[in-house]
Amino acid sequence: MDLRNLMIMINEKKGLNAQLALEFDCTLEVEDLEPLVKVINYSINYIQQLTDKPLQISLYSGFSENSLVFQAFTSQSEFPPISEKVSEALNPFNGSINFDAEPGKFVQVQLKFKKDEGESGTP
Repeated sequence: MDLRNLMIMINEKKGLNAQLALEFDCTLEVEDLEPLVKVINYSINYIQQLTDKPLQISLYSGFSENSLVFQAFTSQSEFPPISEKVSEALNPFNGSINFDAEPGKFVQVQLKFKKDEGESGTP
């Protein structure tokens, strides 16, 4: 699955107020797309509840992993916990979720997907 194309499709379907910075060549081996889409939607909805500003959605292709980052400015000082079900849903994708925030300034959810050995770009 091409994560860039997936994010463009989700952005269009949800009509998001978002700025996209999406690198090419960010792919993920996916048998069932539905759990991945649910995790992405959860991440978007989580950030949207904490801000009235546009979202920043970034997709990066690193040497050993792809990162999908959802970030926004926020005036909130308290943040609800991320559901434990998200980490479980990311397991089949060799993925993890990280949360970072500075109260009253920003909130960020980062999804990381480890690449298979053969995908790291080495000859």
